[in-house]
Amino acid sequence: MADSKEGPDWTNLAKNVVVLIVEKLVPPLSQFVMFGLVCKDWHTTIVDDHLLRRQVLKGCHRQVPLLMIPTKDKSPERRCLYNIIRKKTYHTELSVPYSRRCCGSSYGWIATVDHTSAVKLINPFTNGIIDLPPIDTFFVNFITEEDEYEFYVKKVILSDDPYVNPDNFMILGLFGGLSSIVIIRSGEITWTYTRTDLETIAKADAIFFKGKAYVVDWGLGIISVDVTNTDSNSFEEKMVIPPKHYEEVGIALKYIVESCDGEILIVQRFYTTSDAGDESLHHWTVNFKVFKVERHATDEARLVEINNIGDEVLFLGDNSSISVVTSRFPGCRSNCIYFTDDIILFVHPYLPSGPIDMGIFSLETGCFDRYYDHHPSHLDMPPPFFILPTLSENRDSPYLHL
Repeated sequence: MADSKEGPDWTNLAKNVVVLIVEKLVPPLSQFVMFGLVCKDWHTTIVDDHLLRRQVLKGCHRQVPLLMIPTKDKSPERRCLYNIIRKKTYHTELSVPYSRRCCGSSYGWIATVDHTSAVKLINPFTNGIIDLPPIDTFFVNFITEEDEYEFYVKKVILSDDPYVNPDNFMILGLFGGLSSIVIIRSGEITWTYTRTDLETIAKADAIFFKGKAYVVDWGLGIISVDVTNTDSNSFEEKMVIPPKHYEEVGIALKYIVESCDGEILIVQRFYTTSDAGDESLHHWTVNFKVFKVERHATDEARLVEINNIGDEVLFLGDNSSISVVTSRFPGCRSNCIYFTDDIILFVHPYLPSGPIDMGIFSLETGCFDRYYDHHPSHLDMPPPFFILPTLSENRDSPYLHL
């Protein structure tokens, strides 16, 4: 590399040097994107290096998510992104041809459901689409009105990024009045319904963890589902921790998340409601509690409350629950919980106040703070949710300019 009066010729860096620089940039994804925009040679190097792109895609999974919000003109087919650390709205509008509540966000993919209870996965960063079959409507039609089908499915999560493991990923859905479990593998054309004779309360959230799916219910009970047997036509639920009675756990949403240290955390989100008139309710979050799942020599599991998650932050809502190490992302607050409005009350759940129950909760102080102020004109729009930006394995797919 020769120097000139204008400075070094950065475009002629050796390929292995470019790769080393990129490896140091991951995460966050935004640095990788901007790196590829410096010059054509750098862009070509990182696009052509298949293994490097896979590493970058995996790095996307442990970064601070963006907030997907309505556009200024309230478009039913486009949405914007908001950086919760910089408190900045990006001008790039992404195609999201779905104007209702999204029932999941995993690895950059958004889960939607239509009036037939068919699930569609949309990747707004790559325009990727995965069509999935309908979930049995016998279980869902009796709990919602015809025009509220976005609430048929409570949450959809993915076991892995379809761009990283296109032939080996699973999709899990929680649906119906008791949030029954349904799973489909990549390449399959029908859902598999789990077998259970467990006495449990409605399920609230799920994760894939070390070859199994784990689900937390509203009574702080935990259920495991062994999903490693790919020849099975059904999956069996197993009780890990029995649920408690409602009076023991209080009125609280439940979340399950894998910590950055590889442990299972359970989060309770306590909220209160008041009659707002017009057949709707105001609701707002008042407290959080975090528990760690501990196993003993007898292999029995129990929940132990913790008051400190250290250099970690949790992101909870309609997205797959996420934990991130804050030291890698200056400006992100450690020992805190960032949350979006995902309380489903079925009877006009967001009117007239709109999906405004969003904020930051400090486990150290017990105080709340704001990271985003919902625009008054967006009160009748679907709620914002967290999403992880991603890239496609397709070399022709455009980069997102962050």
